[in-house]
Amino acid sequence: KKLSCMLFQLNQQEHPDAIYSSAIPEEYASVSLPEHSAHVTITDRCTLIHQTIHKEDYSLWVNNFFIHTPLLLFVQPEDKQYSLYYTIENMAILIIKDEQRIIPPHEFCVLELPPGYHHCGAFDKGIYRSMHLTVNEKNKSILQDQDYATALLREYYLDVAIQPH
Repeated sequence: KKLSCMLFQLNQQEHPDAIYSSAIPEEYASVSLPEHSAHVTITDRCTLIHQTIHKEDYSLWVNNFFIHTPLLLFVQPEDKQYSLYYTIENMAILIIKDEQRIIPPHEFCVLELPPGYHHCGAFDKGIYRSMHLTVNEKNKSILQDQDYATALLREYYLDVAIQPH
């Protein structure tokens, strides 16, 4: 069964020295969430920490990005993805099918990510935190009920994720 995945990644040709891990580095232990799977990418330009819980019909994500120099991060879904995205800290600038979406802090935004594209996020130096609920085509009705989708994010994250670290 294919899970919904919205993992921001570095261009591997530009970052051949990147380290990939499922362990959160000690200096970022304060962002660790229990019972989540971690996907960590470390280079001299950034530390990207994605933490997720996969359920049968959706996946829930918290992203903590520590970016030292401006860079682009890419998302290339294998199947059509839908995501209720919430920016916690710093403005997200996402480019989806060549259309720029700016998501200010503390705003929800529904994203549709068709397969076969390199969608990307443009990040300046800084700390970026966000969370999202991601579903596939079969489960997109979950996002159409915004009260339910928001309740899922709140249940798993909102109180934890919006506190300053």
